[in-house]
Amino acid sequence: MKVLLVDDDPVFLELSKTFLEVFHDINSDTVESAGKALEKLDERSYDVVVSDYDMPCVDGISFLKIIRDKKIDIPFILFTGVGKEEIMSQAIENGADSFVQKRGDPKAQYSELSQQICKIVNNRSDVKIIN
Repeated sequence: MKVLLVDDDPVFLELSKTFLEVFHDINSDTVESAGKALEKLDERSYDVVVSDYDMPCVDGISFLKIIRDKKIDIPFILFTGVGKEEIMSQAIENGADSFVQKRGDPKAQYSELSQQICKIVNNRSDVKIIN
C-alpha cells in the first residue's frame, strides 16, 4: 500500500510519514503542495491521497476538485485541523472518501487516519489489508 501525503507544513509531513510507516506499516511519499502532488500522481501509482485543507494557492477542496475533474480515480482523505462542518460537507460533496481531523493526541489521530486508509483500500480491493 502506498499513500501520497500532501501538506504545506514540512514538519507535519515528516511526522505523518513517520507515524504511518513506523506504527502502522503504511508506506508514504510526501509533497508540500497540490501542484507537486499532481506531478507525483502522473509519475507513480498510489492507493490513497491524504491532503491537508489549509494550504496556500490551492486548498484541499480545490485540490480534490482538480483530481476529480482530471478523472483520477483515487481515494481521497481530507486530513485537517479545520473542523468546520461546511468544510466537511464540501469535501464529501466533491468526492472525498473520508475526513479526519488533526487534533489532540497524535497517536490517536494517526490511528484513526490509518484505519480510514485501510478501510478505504480494503473497500476498493479484493485483497484485504490487515492493520
